[in-house]
Amino acid sequence: MNETEPRQQSLDTIIIWLDRIVKPLAVLSVGVYLLEIEFSLRNKWDNSYESPTVFLWIERIVASFFTVEFLVRCKRAARRTGEEFRTYPLNAWGLIDLLCVAPFWIGFFAPVSYLGIVRTLRILRLLKFFRYSRTLQLTALKFYRAWHNLKGVMFSLCVFWLFFALVLLNLEHAEQPEKFGGIIDAIWFTVVTATTVGYGDAFPVGVWGKLFVGVMLVPIISVMGMAFSAFATACESVQELEDCPEVDPIEEWKKERNRIRQLKEADRDYRMDE
Repeated sequence: MNETEPRQQSLDTIIIWLDRIVKPLAVLSVGVYLLEIEFSLRNKWDNSYESPTVFLWIERIVASFFTVEFLVRCKRAARRTGEEFRTYPLNAWGLIDLLCVAPFWIGFFAPVSYLGIVRTLRILRLLKFFRYSRTLQLTALKFYRAWHNLKGVMFSLCVFWLFFALVLLNLEHAEQPEKFGGIIDAIWFTVVTATTVGYGDAFPVGVWGKLFVGVMLVPIISVMGMAFSAFATACESVQELEDCPEVDPIEEWKKERNRIRQLKEADRDYRMDE
């Protein structure tokens, strides 16, 4: 027997035991965080240092566990040869594991005024569930499969948004400089209006501005419809896989990654004939 095999078996055993309490700890961490936020707002605590120490100690225990888990997985990956191990901690699972421990360690260096934002990262610990759920992995595959198809549509949409925002800025800046004072204001109005949210914080008052907004909505909403259609098509194709119990989501991820790689190579090699 190879001398490294007992060590590998020990690491595998440790991972098995760690896996049994990962999900409960992730839920506990997020639940405690939500309670702390609620009590902080009610009692006007400015940061975690002003909250009861029980919240801090629970976070220390949970973060210590996730840190140990991350280090053990790194150690095991260094001793294994499979693709899923060679790429750890730079693959999706490694990044999720890193996000689970990052909020705790970043808190030691972040300014007190930013601790609230840092603590918000604890919510990402719920991504741990993707490691253990076939359904969630296939759900993520829907977004991954849709992403490549959406890139062209999203680029076109951004071009439309930017063009219409700049035209609208020139039409409305002189009449209401407080609401259309710069590019950011114009882009904000274009995005809010095109997505039919319509907060009402800004609107055109000039005749040409009103006419232009009415015209711009047609192509923008049409392109947005194309984006929704591309995403729905990706979801439908993955749903067929989800309904088959014999489908391995990890293998489907690998197939999709190879497919996207081939498409990227085709894009790089493509040259339009004059």
